[in-house]
Amino acid sequence: MTAGESGDAAMSASAAVRPTAAHATDRRTARDVVFYRLGRKFVDDERSIPEEARSVLYYTLAIGHHTGVIDCLEPRLASSCEVFDAVLEALEPGEARDKLAGIKRFGEIELKKEHVGLLKPAVLAALATAGGAGVEAAVGAGGAEGSTRAVTALDAPAWLDEFLRLLDEVQCEPQVYAMGRRVS
Repeated sequence: MTAGESGDAAMSASAAVRPTAAHATDRRTARDVVFYRLGRKFVDDERSIPEEARSVLYYTLAIGHHTGVIDCLEPRLASSCEVFDAVLEALEPGEARDKLAGIKRFGEIELKKEHVGLLKPAVLAALATAGGAGVEAAVGAGGAEGSTRAVTALDAPAWLDEFLRLLDEVQCEPQVYAMGRRVS
């Protein structure tokens, strides 16, 4: 076996070990699109942080920066890439469609309160022209505040309907945001 062949064999072996449910954003292997919702935040103070650094950490938190804060994102809305493509087709061309299409281009997007005003009217318009809905409730990961319901949308109207609920959650809760990403 040559050096090149042994390298290829090692790469094949490591690829075989990779779990199939890994959350990679690679467009070649992505099978699903998942939107995660911020479930909770905490400051990782379990590590020994020197006192002089600790004061900087708490100062940055006080002025609104997220240094040292860990966001716990929980799955909220999932669909196949095919359903997500149908969602994009259901939306009128424009900024809202372009925002969501960022998942296809970049692998993930972030949705904050400032995006709700852009996305909500486009989703409502698409829902007005869409028919039928297929939604399957999935088991959600429970947090300290209770469990979050994760939903798998089986078609574009169901996805749009549930996405509208997610937008409402982002709009109503002071610190909540959502992140959508391609997963394999």
